[in-house]
Order: sequence, then C-alpha cells, then structure tokens
Amino acid sequence: MLRDIKLNETKIITCVLAILVSGYSCSELVDENPISEIGPANFYKNNSDLEAGVIAAYDGMQGTYSDKTFFWGEFRSDNFHPEGGSSSQTALEILNNDLTQSNPGSRWDRFYRMIDRANQVIANAPKIDNFNQNFLGEALAIRAKAYFDAVRVWGDVPLFIEPVQFLSDATKPATDANTIINEVILPDMIRAEELILTTEDNFRFSKSSVLALQAEVYMWLNEYAKAKAAIEQIIAFNEYSLVTTPVAWEELFHNTPIGSGIEGAKGKIQKGSELIMSIRYDIEEDRDYGGTRNNRSGIRGLFFAGIPSYFISPIVENKWREKFPVDSLGWVSKYPNTNPALTQILFEDDGMGGITEREVPVYGDWRYYFCREGRVQNFDSKEIGEARCAKWTLSNFSSNEDDTDIVLYRYADMLLLLAEAENYLDNNVRALELINEIRIARQLPTVSGTEFGATKEERLNYILDERQLELFGEGKRWWDLVRNDKAMEVLNPILEAREGGQPLTEPRLLWPIHVEHLTENTLLEQNTGYKF
Repeated sequence: MLRDIKLNETKIITCVLAILVSGYSCSELVDENPISEIGPANFYKNNSDLEAGVIAAYDGMQGTYSDKTFFWGEFRSDNFHPEGGSSSQTALEILNNDLTQSNPGSRWDRFYRMIDRANQVIANAPKIDNFNQNFLGEALAIRAKAYFDAVRVWGDVPLFIEPVQFLSDATKPATDANTIINEVILPDMIRAEELILTTEDNFRFSKSSVLALQAEVYMWLNEYAKAKAAIEQIIAFNEYSLVTTPVAWEELFHNTPIGSGIEGAKGKIQKGSELIMSIRYDIEEDRDYGGTRNNRSGIRGLFFAGIPSYFISPIVENKWREKFPVDSLGWVSKYPNTNPALTQILFEDDGMGGITEREVPVYGDWRYYFCREGRVQNFDSKEIGEARCAKWTLSNFSSNEDDTDIVLYRYADMLLLLAEAENYLDNNVRALELINEIRIARQLPTVSGTEFGATKEERLNYILDERQLELFGEGKRWWDLVRNDKAMEVLNPILEAREGGQPLTEPRLLWPIHVEHLTENTLLEQNTGYKF
C-alpha cells in the first residue's frame, strides 16, 4: 500500500503478533526478549525510515479493516439479512446480533498490531533531526482512528500508547473507554490536525480526513457544534464536491474486472470528487506478514461471494421503493414534476421481422438500482430480499485478486452528518438545505419542509433514512443507529420476528472480547452482555 519500500525490507516486526494471537502462547515465548527484530533505536534514523514506519501502519489498517469495516458498521444493522440457508455461521451471528466470543469479528490482534506500528512512529519521530511533522501527524491520526473504533466496538480495552518492546509489557487490564477518549483520541486527532499540512490525499490521512475523523468523534460525543466546525472546515477547503451523474456516482465504488464476462464491467475505477480517504488495496503489492490475505480487500467475499451470506434486507428495499416508487404510476403520483434521471434502451419486435430500440425512463432512485444485484437490465431477476449488494462489484472474482478500496470518508457522508448536527443545533432550515444539496446532486426530487418533519425527532429520522440510502453498504448504518440511541428501537422488532434473532440490550450493543484474548490475557474480563 502506497509504498516503494516494502514492509519486509523495513523489518518492523511489532508487538501484537504476540499479543493474544491465535496459535501463540505467551508461555512459549521468552518473556524478556525484545519483540522487534531490529529495535526502533537502530531503525529510525531519518525521514525515509519514518515514512516506512507510517506506511507499515497503513498496511496494518488494510488487514484490520478489510472485513471488519462491515462486520462492525454494516451487517449488524437493518441493511442486510440472512436468506436461503446459505449464510455462514459467522454471518448468522452478526446478522442476528447473536454474537459469540469466538466470532472472528471480535478479534483484535491485527488491530493492536496497527496501533503498535503507529506507536513506533509517534515515539521515534521526535528523536530524528528535522523530522517531517506530517508523518507524526499521520501516525497520531491512525492511532486516534484505531482507538475510536476500539471503544465503539468493545468499550473498555487495553491501552498502549508506547511501543511494546518486551512481552512482559504486552498484558494489561482494560482501560475505561472515557479515559481513552479524553486522554488519547481527542488529543491525538487535534494534534494531528495541527501537524499535517497536506490538505487532501485519497489514501493517507490529510487535514481533510483528520477533520472527517473529528466530525465522527464529536458526533459520537454529542458535541454537535464541534462536529459542525470540523465539517465546515472541510467544505471551506473547496477540495471536494458532490458528483452529479449516476455514472460518476457508480465510479466512486466500481471494481469489476474487465474480461469477467459481466456486462458493464469497467475494471477498477474508484475515483471521484467525493472521496476524502479510502484504504487502498493494490493487486501488485506484496502481502503483509503474518497472514494470507492481509493486503487484500474483503469486499468481494462479503458482498458478492459465489455462495453469499449477506442479502439486502427487505426492510431497506421496501423503504427505498416507498420513498422512490419504481413503477411509473407510483412515481408520477408522488413526483408529478420530476422526471427520472436514469433511462434504459428496450429492444422490441417491430412486427415486421425487425427490432426497434426505445429509450424509456427508469423509475425510482437510481442509487437503488446501482446497489442491487441485477442492476437496471435484470432488476426483476431477484425477488425482494434475495439480492446481493452490487454497489462495489458486479462479479464474483477471486478473493486473492480483490483490490477493492474501502471508502472511509466521503463528502456526501460529511454533508449528511452536518445536516444531523444542524438539526440537533435547531438549525433545521440549514439541515434541509443540506439534504436537498444531496438530492439535487443525485437528480432526485427535493424535500419540502413539511415532508422533512415538524419536530427534531422527525427530522432526525428523515436524515438517518437519507444517510441509510446514500451510504448503503459503506459501513455507516450501525454507527448511525447506535450514535442516536436508535439501535434497539429499529432493530429489536426485526430481530424478534427473525428466526435466530437475538434482541439487543444496552450491554450487547458492544461486541464480546474474543475468547482467545481472554485466555492469553487473564487481566481481562468479558463484556457484561456476554457473561454466562
């Protein structure tokens, strides 16, 4: 990822390969041996070494977020459901919110490996003469992002802010989540903003993506004025804009190999003016050490596997169709003054042995079609509840070839987050303007004040629906529900009606700590919702 210097050439072998990793036992290792093959004092000599360390931390992000972005932020929500007996046990547990302490999504070994790589840079950068402050800022941003996700996922977790040099230092009790937020996440992300001079970078933390992280954190903490200020700074940079055509929106995500035999395959695009920061995957890149697929994306295997585990939920499909009818009568009745933005060509028998072409409108929200297996041409090939998500790819290609970038921050996400903040701040006129800014860019009917809602709660629900449809399949929905105390309200009726569904309780909004982590670190206790 992003690198001319390969990770195995830097030889940064970090601590958490030995922290609670399956297959390793602390008793099998010599307690006081340094973990690094080359100690930091010997490795970090100049800015080139420092950048290699930063790139190693980004490599750690690849392995950490390749599938967990969606385990944590997508599949526990009402966006997806199991269907037809094809869902794996791992998927069933996540979809049904019936998590066990052996679920792969509850592992944090890769997570702490990434944190330790960031800690190495943070500790050693100040020791280098004239060190590049951007590199230190990036490492701080990576650590802030990591710990923010850790406290959202598990709550209290072990805290490491210094590199671990000896295995005897690698076992700690959990630190209170609020302490981690106040003493690590907030200071790290504020300092990162100060240090990083680059305004934008698609694949590394820049000032814009640090501000996007700040906006997420402040919204989580209900500090809406601070979230608003962060997003307004992003807007003021004038580096990003909403795409305004269906094709441009599709190409933010599209990665279907040319030659796959799939109609509409364009190869890997994943470019556009909305992308603030993505995790980059490169098919030419060497694998990160310690795993077979650490430098491959998990998107194909999760969303478009040959035997799929995750299907678009009827809940969200029906919401999409109710809001934007897919039949001409429903559309014209609801939106008599708006023509659909999307059209298709129909080939028809002309009655004289020939074929005629006719361009016809495609009714509904084109984002729905672009997210759904079958797309426009074969829209009716799958019944409601039986379709896979086709937002990222149209093809079931090899997981070993999956170089689909994972979008972390996008401009539309920030504008809709700002609308949420403005609503909480009682600036409902501005919130509606932001909703309609998205609607206009998507060539969809604008929203009236009456439709938006008369109360703050009604408007919040409307904004969350707009976020659900715009950001579908991007790992945002679960966090939207939890952040606004709506996870149990929205999901429990679904889970209660679903075979195998486990209704949520407040403690079970968190994930369990993986059983192997508990075995390796006896100072830890299982999260309350999973104690039996």
